[in-house]
Amino acid sequence: MLPEIITKVYTMNNLQNYTPSPAHNSGDPAPPYEMDEIMLMFGDIFDCINNDGTIKPKWELDQMGLAYLPFTIPLAACPSIEVDKIYCHKKLISTFTNVFRIIHERNLRPYVRSYGGCFNYRSKYNDSRLSTHSWGIAIDLNPETNLPGTRGDMHPEIVEIFQSYGFEWGGSWKRREKNPMHFQWCTGY
Repeated sequence: MLPEIITKVYTMNNLQNYTPSPAHNSGDPAPPYEMDEIMLMFGDIFDCINNDGTIKPKWELDQMGLAYLPFTIPLAACPSIEVDKIYCHKKLISTFTNVFRIIHERNLRPYVRSYGGCFNYRSKYNDSRLSTHSWGIAIDLNPETNLPGTRGDMHPEIVEIFQSYGFEWGGSWKRREKNPMHFQWCTGY
C-alpha cells in the first residue's frame, strides 16, 4: 500500500475549515490540523521515502527520540517485556513525559495495562494514507481491550489527561471508525 502514496502529488489542503483543538496545558503550540500542518510541524516524511516504499534511516535519526516513563508498561505483543521509554517524535518527548508523569501521580498506572506502540512507519488502518504513527505522534494503549470499531474500556481520566495535552482520542471519532486504543497529537487526519 505505501508505494502508492509515493506517486501521489502532494498539494496543500484548503485550511479554511481549520478548527483549533481544545485548549491544552502542555505549553506547546496547538496540535497540527491535517497533513500540511503535520508536515510543517513534524517534517516532510515524503522526502525520506525510498522508491521501494521503505523509510530512509535519516528520518529516524533526524526526527525520533526517547521519552522516558515513570513506570514500566508491558509490551502488548510480548507482555513479558516491560517498556520504560517511548520512541516518539523529538518535539513530543516532553509532552509524552508529562502525560505519563500525571498518569503516575494520579495513581492511574493500573489502567495502563499494555503498550501497543508509538513510532511505526506504516499506512493507516483500512486506509492507504500514512498513519500518524509514521511521524511518532501517536500512541496505542491497551490494544487487547480497545480494538478498532469497539467502545473499548479506556479509563476516562487517562483520556482526559491525554486530551489536556492536545491529543485527539480515537475513541471519540465521529468521522470514521472509532479506535479507542489510539491517541494522536494532531486533528483532522
